[in-house]
Amino acid sequence: MTRSFFRLHQIPGPVKSFLLKAAVLFVAWKVVYLVFLAPGRVLDKPLTTAVAKSTAGTLAFFYPADDYNAAPGIHPIIEGREGMEPVMMIRSGNDVLLNIADACNGLEVVALYAGLILCLPASPRRKLAYILGGIVGIEVLNVIRCAGLVLVYLHEPEYLNFSHHYLFTLVVYAFIFWLWYLYSRNPNIAKNLQLHAPSR
Repeated sequence: MTRSFFRLHQIPGPVKSFLLKAAVLFVAWKVVYLVFLAPGRVLDKPLTTAVAKSTAGTLAFFYPADDYNAAPGIHPIIEGREGMEPVMMIRSGNDVLLNIADACNGLEVVALYAGLILCLPASPRRKLAYILGGIVGIEVLNVIRCAGLVLVYLHEPEYLNFSHHYLFTLVVYAFIFWLWYLYSRNPNIAKNLQLHAPSR
């Protein structure tokens, strides 16, 4: 009989524990979000509003003459689905330049980032510092991303789709991976997740 390429018992215990924690946290987050938080926009509404107002404020700071502001509105749901969804509009005067939907407020990215931090072994103080610092950093970067999209729309609109779906998204995820890298440099994490060759 040929040996199996993949055997569950060969996975080191700490790695299996990490994968189990990650799976449980992912399922728990999705259930809580989809069942309790998403329908009433419990987290999405204040976060989307904060991102939009911070984006408008950032633009207004650098371009005060352009009267940048944020206002609630509705917009057709993209990705092939029918219907309308609430958005925050970034405007110059009454001209709408960018719509920020709940999917763009950074909540899912924050949950992904914080979830991995919770799964990796470290002291509670280190976990808390990286979670809080990471959340602030991710949201600040998201505001810069949204402000950048407005500027691309105004000056180089042909690059808007690329910037939205690829360039700025890559920057945000690169920042998150950098934070994960810094966090994982803790000697305790390396020790607890050290891969040992399976005994024969």
